[in-house]
Amino acid sequence: MKTNNVLLQNIQIYAPEDLGVQDILLCGGKIVAIGRSLRPNLPDLRTLDGRGLRALPGFLDQHVHVTGGGGEAGFRSRVPELTLTDFTLNGVTTVVGVLGTDSVTRTVESLLAKTKALNEEGITAYCLTGAYDLPSPTITGSVKRDVAFLSEVLGVKAAIADHRSSQPLWQQLAKVAAQVRLGALTAGKMGVVHLHTGRGKGGLRIVQEVLEHTDLPISHFRPTHVGNCLESALAFGAQGGRIDFTAEEDPEKSVWQLFQAREQVPWEQITLSSDAGGSLPVWNDRGEMIGLGVGNMQGPYQVVRHLITNYDLPAEQALPLITSHVAQGLGLKEKGQIAVGMDGDLVLVDEDWSIHTVFARGRRMVSQGEPKVLPFLQRQ
Repeated sequence: MKTNNVLLQNIQIYAPEDLGVQDILLCGGKIVAIGRSLRPNLPDLRTLDGRGLRALPGFLDQHVHVTGGGGEAGFRSRVPELTLTDFTLNGVTTVVGVLGTDSVTRTVESLLAKTKALNEEGITAYCLTGAYDLPSPTITGSVKRDVAFLSEVLGVKAAIADHRSSQPLWQQLAKVAAQVRLGALTAGKMGVVHLHTGRGKGGLRIVQEVLEHTDLPISHFRPTHVGNCLESALAFGAQGGRIDFTAEEDPEKSVWQLFQAREQVPWEQITLSSDAGGSLPVWNDRGEMIGLGVGNMQGPYQVVRHLITNYDLPAEQALPLITSHVAQGLGLKEKGQIAVGMDGDLVLVDEDWSIHTVFARGRRMVSQGEPKVLPFLQRQ
């Protein structure tokens, strides 16, 4: 993958903290210098005048159905795979792929293959082993081995409090979490037990039972869709757990949830993700599906932008929901910030906070809102 030496001049930097107007030098896919009036002597240096633009860290989305979700309305309801520009046009430069309800026609092997493909195309991609089921489907035969030996695998996904889950007991969740912990210790990873949390009975009660009966640290457990069980999620967050909200179609609903959470949970423990590519079924009280939507990538940044422009939340507080908080929670030390030594993942936005230009690992993927790098098969 070709990267260029790029100098961004006179640009307002939110790292996500406000660093004022400075220059940023990208070289070899990394941020190698930040300062005023940089004058590097480099071959093939491209210069971009950043006046009128703001530089933000590339966005991280930790819950994306990169191979497509769906299946609740028969085979015809399988959602297609996402493509490179689905991510880059929305400023997402780091993604974690997950499976959903369907672990029959969708496999962990195909998820890993898609993850590798996205890395080859120029963004940074990881994935989770497992799906809704416990015991988890795996690639190597065990969750522990998947986490230990597959560099792309950050942990496991499972489903709780949902009629589509395998209705696990706390002992089953504890055993899979223990495998994640052991595999992560071996591989030097954070080790994530990412939990789809539905609207069913109990909320996060099963997680509380694991914490009560075992010595597993709370740091491994990452419930998502926590708007479905807000009360128990806030109690979990108050204990020190990280909670992940799914961006709602109506940003106002997400803002209300986030402000509710902020009253009880430290802000750095709260994140946003999209559920892009996943099916969004609507069920009646008899468990019958009466509607089906599809998650999209725009949601998290729409919420963050709404917080900044409509609620006057300082950008350095809103942006971490999709940048530094996510990176820290996943243990990705070279992501989520604009700093020397970090990956060259940048989103440049204009005065109204619309996405203008996107760099992923130092390569310009989007320019003036248009894709510069297309998915591989569209380039042929």
